Amino acid sequence: MAKVRDIMQSNVDRVNTSTTVLEASKIMNDSGSSGFVVFNGDKAVGMVTDRRLLRRFVPLNRKPAEVTVKEVMSPFFKIDAEASTKEAKRKRLEAGATRLGVFEGDKFLGWVTLADLDGGSRRGTPLLNAFLHGDKAEPTEVLCPKCRSGFMERVAGKGEVVRYQCLNCGYSL
Repeated sequence: MAKVRDIMQSNVDRVNTSTTVLEASKIMNDSGSSGFVVFNGDKAVGMVTDRRLLRRFVPLNRKPAEVTVKEVMSPFFKIDAEASTKEAKRKRLEAGATRLGVFEGDKFLGWVTLADLDGGSRRGTPLLNAFLHGDKAEPTEVLCPKCRSGFMERVAGKGEVVRYQCLNCGYSL
């Protein structure tokens, strides 16, 4: 079984707690990333995603140069680098997080995202290329976020958008 270490991203943007939202946004835009890790000295203390910026920064109604990332960051949901990808999927679902920080003890190694977990067999191939070339992701077991006792199954009808539905409670995504 694959380990988190095998599919994680290690080239994650890093900023200090005193970095402003404006500076961090420029870093994200320049690198084309959707998030970054926040460090206090040499210790990873949190992360910020583009989604987090929308939900936490925008309501503050302040200038990006006046707000530090420390004010809008979220804590890490940590996973050990040697954990299985199945454990990472379970933990990500339970936490409701889009990514998990990968650690070896207290040392931050990188993170593993939903896309990494869903397409781990295509490592090195951007998700867009997978769509363009028709690569199929390996089937994954996703626990229903509503009933937490059934698994989501892919449902597709003719001319219908693909969705996932729990066979236990009927909840669909």
